[in-house]
Amino acid sequence: MLKNKRLLWITLALLIAAFTVLCSKVGYPHHRVWAFLMFALSLIPVALSYYFNRRILRLGRKIVKKKTRPVLPYIVVAVILVIAVYVAQILAPVKESPLLRMAPGELRAEVQADITQYTVLRGAIDNLVNRFQQNALLKRDVAALTAEERKLLRLLWREGFVLFIECDMLKEKYSGFYQVDYATQPALHADAFFLAYATYLTQYRACLTLQRMVNSNKFMETLLNEAAAGMPEKTYSVMKQLLVHPDITLRVNAGTIYYELVKSELTFDPEVIHDFENRRRDFFSTLARNPHIYIENPLDMLEEAAFKAWFPLQKHVALQMSNIRTTSRDHLITPEMIAASRSKLQPGDILLQRRNWYMTNIGIPGFWPHAALYIGTLEEMRSFFGDIALIKARYPEIYEELQSPDSQGYPMAVIEAIKPGVILQSLEKSAHCDYLAVIRPNLTPEQKLQVLLNAFAHYQKPYDLNFDFATDNQLVCSELVYKAYNPVDPKLFSPEIVNGRLLLPPNLMAEQIAGALKQGDARFSFVMFLDAIEKQERIVEGTVEDFMQSWSRPKWDIMQR
Repeated sequence: MLKNKRLLWITLALLIAAFTVLCSKVGYPHHRVWAFLMFALSLIPVALSYYFNRRILRLGRKIVKKKTRPVLPYIVVAVILVIAVYVAQILAPVKESPLLRMAPGELRAEVQADITQYTVLRGAIDNLVNRFQQNALLKRDVAALTAEERKLLRLLWREGFVLFIECDMLKEKYSGFYQVDYATQPALHADAFFLAYATYLTQYRACLTLQRMVNSNKFMETLLNEAAAGMPEKTYSVMKQLLVHPDITLRVNAGTIYYELVKSELTFDPEVIHDFENRRRDFFSTLARNPHIYIENPLDMLEEAAFKAWFPLQKHVALQMSNIRTTSRDHLITPEMIAASRSKLQPGDILLQRRNWYMTNIGIPGFWPHAALYIGTLEEMRSFFGDIALIKARYPEIYEELQSPDSQGYPMAVIEAIKPGVILQSLEKSAHCDYLAVIRPNLTPEQKLQVLLNAFAHYQKPYDLNFDFATDNQLVCSELVYKAYNPVDPKLFSPEIVNGRLLLPPNLMAEQIAGALKQGDARFSFVMFLDAIEKQERIVEGTVEDFMQSWSRPKWDIMQR
């Protein structure tokens, strides 16, 4: 019996491991394979447990059969009735259609007006799809998109969202077509059905075409799922699931059969009917060539559901860890050290920071866990840029905050993403850490002003506890630095895929900078490195060589020199 319990515990452990791999995307892009293998392995202990208990289970099965045999016909009938009710509810929902409130003449006029609306919607959707095909934005690498391309992508996606909402309204209006009596008004009945069904096909044909353009580009899917002005989140995921949803599949296929029965009664322009039949033929032909969506789309839905269940735990753990520090000593870099080094800094400098003995360092890869952007005080910005009227005009709230010191009387001079989001800090507070490296991208003052403006565009956005560079509505520390510089010089940094997310952790940023400095690349200049000797609890001035190897240092505090 003890052995059987152990087998069941093994099964549970494997199922939990499969769930964890699926939602955290460990081993991406093969995480689904690993999750499936773990799930398959979990069946082995179940089979062994069955083998050890087969006599008991066989006896139980006999008892169940004996008890259920008399009621089996009732169960079968009940299942058939449930299926029949489900089909009837989907194809002919029990609700009064607004079409019934119209007189035949009024309904005819309404139908004629709405067939015009259908053709307008059809043309607008075709135009949108053609624009996506021409600019190929949906096929692009998300990391390579410029700020203008991202803006255009969101604009077009929002336009598509509005068009699909209009399609939904038209479909809903004529979903009660069956309540128009076919015996007395066959033409009106057929035309009302056609409006509902043709709108369905036009909409889902466009969905299928757009999904094929994205073609499992997960980072593009993440970007399209992002909530934006006037749009909810997960719009792309909803579109994908509609293509394989049982309700939609039932309506589309039943509609195809019913169309053949009533098409002789249609009164619309033959061109409209001919165009619809071409679209219908293309839609089903494309579906037949892409049967994988009936596997991939439900798997995506399962993965999203797993992540939705997992993320609150991940968020809670991350927030709790951020409050835990396993030492009582103060950080080694003091305000006096910062004041002595301040004259070396310029607006646009990148600050790499490390604070020892924080639990959050465990979950962040590499030695450097934090990055920030030095913007300078208003006086420093005026000295470096000359005219900063553009900052005041575009971001008056930032300009106003820069005029006020922090709670300790230090001037605001840094923008960074920390819990709970993107904020302004004084250099004294931001750089109050144990290790500080300052790196300068070699750009013109005009370019660096644009870098600061790019960073200010993300001011007060929340912190991204999902750590995903593909989105813009939430940011992590290095993401703010990256998205400030990338539109100005896309060659500075290269994000990488880590567990299915597009990331550029601070340590990878340091590694890429070190590689450029080692090769004599003129893109970066080394400014300074305040290095720590942890065991002596003191700061030393590090060299460029010290910085270039710092990214490879162990991140464990007790292993540092």
